[in-house]
Amino acid sequence: MQPGGSDGSVALIDGLGLVAGDRIVDLAPGTGETGLRATEENLYAWTGICRDAAAADQLRAAVPSAVTRAQLGSPDATGLETASATVVVSEGLLFGLPDAAKQAVVTEAARLLRPNGRLGLHELCLRDVGLAGESTSAVRTRLAEPESGGLFPLTEAEWRALVTAVGLEIESVVHESLLLPGTLAVIRHVGPRKGLALLGRARGGGAPGKHAEKILASQQGRFTAIILIARRPYVGHLRGPAGDGGPHS
Repeated sequence: MQPGGSDGSVALIDGLGLVAGDRIVDLAPGTGETGLRATEENLYAWTGICRDAAAADQLRAAVPSAVTRAQLGSPDATGLETASATVVVSEGLLFGLPDAAKQAVVTEAARLLRPNGRLGLHELCLRDVGLAGESTSAVRTRLAEPESGGLFPLTEAEWRALVTAVGLEIESVVHESLLLPGTLAVIRHVGPRKGLALLGRARGGGAPGKHAEKILASQQGRFTAIILIARRPYVGHLRGPAGDGGPHS
């Protein structure tokens, strides 16, 4: 999910300020839309993290560039070398993970970054105030329930704290309007057959996606898409597990 839609993805790429020779690692490449934008630049490599060989094949087909690489792994254990990336990107991944899992992914992202490397997040952000009378804690509880998809969005302050806890420095934070994916948008991204199948599973019967969509739609005043750009300092050790004490930390 791209909480801010295509505009949010554009804002993410623009905010990262890609330069010639960048080595990008995308922790959740999804349909490859952001990868297509990124590979328009003069990159050294764009690497998507894929859960299995089938996902890797799909990724190569979705982002058919000479610099595209598929890496089997998970967002919190990519299998890539320390300090092997100048940019790490995550879109619509972290707000679907509990706090400990979020921290593990951000720690891995920090490990991958070279000094002066950039981290870009495009995630769902929860505001403390909204149009409805329901409390913020009640909204959190409802979204976290399995029948609602198990969603765990953070406030801006919490997103900032998550990133700075591993020693990265915030460069910019912008918000976009939350866009819930409609039928045409999904079909445009993944094709008619696959798109209709995905929507059927997500919205049919008591599917979690249907419940989550209803909550987000009814509470839109409480949610935005956040695009956060952070940078690894030139010098100094990273805090926490990402700093291994070696030459790259």
